[in-house]
Amino acid sequence: MTCSDSVNWEEIAKRIMKKEEMTNIFTYPKPTSANIYWKNDFYIGAIQEIVPDVSKEIVLLSKSSEHYPEELAQVLRRLDTGRIELFADNNLDLEGRQCVVRRIDDKIVHMTTEQTMFMTNYPMKIFEIS
Repeated sequence: MTCSDSVNWEEIAKRIMKKEEMTNIFTYPKPTSANIYWKNDFYIGAIQEIVPDVSKEIVLLSKSSEHYPEELAQVLRRLDTGRIELFADNNLDLEGRQCVVRRIDDKIVHMTTEQTMFMTNYPMKIFEIS
């Protein structure tokens, strides 16, 4: 029996979902909860379309600073049917909790030169209240 076997992943997942629900009340634009996979690890997070009039591909990716066991991802997938799964390019630098990236379907990749130039010319402010 490993330490992971004794963890109640369902209870942890329910707490995560409750916290996301409470946080989303104060978040604009409304985020979409996500299971994020990057460098063979699983992270909890969300995405927000931040400039939909310019490009629906440009999103703010918010993710946990630590990765979690796949068991938690499985439970979240089962309990939260609206949650999406995103697979980030391993070459991206997602060390920070919040990153502006490009989303194509279920892939997170580098922005195009034009998208990067737009975000450089019109930087966004991120306010995080804990």
